[in-house]
Amino acid sequence: MPIMDLVMPLSSFRVHVVLAACLALRVVSVSAQTYHVGTYGAPCTAGDLAMGRFLLTCGAGGTYRYAEPDDIPPAPEGGFTSRPFWYPPLAMVFPVQSPPSCPLTGRVTFTSPVIAPEDLAPIIPQGMMVADHVTPIDHGYFGVTPLVKPRATRTEDDFVAVRAPADGDVTEVSLLGSPTSIRVVVAHGCDTYSVYMVLNRLSGALAFLQDDLQARGSLRVNVRILAGEEFGRQRDNPLDFSVHDGGAWLRGFASPFSYTSSESWKPYTVDPWPYFAPDLAELYTAHMQRQAEPRWGRIDLDVPGTASGNWFLDGTLGYSGMLLETLRSESQPAGGMVEGKNTYAWSHLALVPHWVQPSKWLLSTGWFADERGDPKQLLIEPDAGQPAPGALTVAHGVVVYRLRQWGFATPLVNEAPLPVGYDIEGGVTAGFAAVQVLDGDRLSVELFPGVTTRPVFTDFGPNRRLYRR
Repeated sequence: MPIMDLVMPLSSFRVHVVLAACLALRVVSVSAQTYHVGTYGAPCTAGDLAMGRFLLTCGAGGTYRYAEPDDIPPAPEGGFTSRPFWYPPLAMVFPVQSPPSCPLTGRVTFTSPVIAPEDLAPIIPQGMMVADHVTPIDHGYFGVTPLVKPRATRTEDDFVAVRAPADGDVTEVSLLGSPTSIRVVVAHGCDTYSVYMVLNRLSGALAFLQDDLQARGSLRVNVRILAGEEFGRQRDNPLDFSVHDGGAWLRGFASPFSYTSSESWKPYTVDPWPYFAPDLAELYTAHMQRQAEPRWGRIDLDVPGTASGNWFLDGTLGYSGMLLETLRSESQPAGGMVEGKNTYAWSHLALVPHWVQPSKWLLSTGWFADERGDPKQLLIEPDAGQPAPGALTVAHGVVVYRLRQWGFATPLVNEAPLPVGYDIEGGVTAGFAAVQVLDGDRLSVELFPGVTTRPVFTDFGPNRRLYRR
């Protein structure tokens, strides 16, 4: 039964959530709603939802099936200003057996620097797009001083400490594809979590887990850690950092359902600086590459009625990149990759401002010339009189943008992050994009990769693609 067809009052709407990493039959009460365990194909009652790898809804046969975009109620006028009742709470995304208590202030305050000031290099804001991170990335990157050295000259003494910004419980430690790329999740109470990725090694409070992690690849743990306590070491790349708050909600995602199929923490992503004590917030913002407000950047850039924001190919399940037809025929889809594709992001598209230079717009696509996936991030160069994507509406019809490769006006030093306030500049023409905003938050796009002379465009051809939020 589609969710949007329900007529029962919200107070009687039952939402069931499966937590793969939690205790069986765990029942959690969040925001006056009760969440139970449910799995694909399990019996259900009309109106039930479950959250496993993907959002599930109760099908006509009385068993759970994968929810599809048309199952979700349309967004209210003005968009979602708080979590929709059908969206999984953050406590379901980052499950904790015994969450730390919330301070009397009702809010977590970070009192310790994650990276010591003397070890800190420029900070890359959230919103960057690179390779198959086609849509704006939901974390920033702390630069570290060892990166100014050539990799071959770095020694053990060059590793710098990574410390907890506040008391909390480490709940997850996992590898991200290599022994020196580690993910750590810390629950701080108040439904607030800090996440660290591409951490080079465990140390200090988590050193005892290093061998077990390398052997098993992923660990669910419950390790108490105190503000200022070291838990990792960094040397060979910037440290990914993000903060997520279950009481927050990003209003700039026109269709949050797209993120229930992967990275469902996205709408809870917050600017971390207000969580830091004022002196630390000032210290860190001074290192931000982005000079425009918000200094930490933005990831929720959907502007209904315009081309701005994130888009997903029609017929796919949002961020997962999986075909809806596949989900209708497979009870247990494989995790991670999409069959026949080079990347899960093959179906992603973003037309958004550059993360450091927001006056310049990029087209980021997971499918430029190869339908299996060949991600590209290209600078949009509007001709005189052409609106930028943020101003492109139905009334403009089709606009054909020139796409250029781009680079940094400031040279890169070894592997260090670029300096604060750098500039970007366009290079050679990489192709063109015909873009048309359609009613109902749909977008028609046809790409002309490798074309260097503006094409004579009269109408969309067989290579037209339809995208939805």
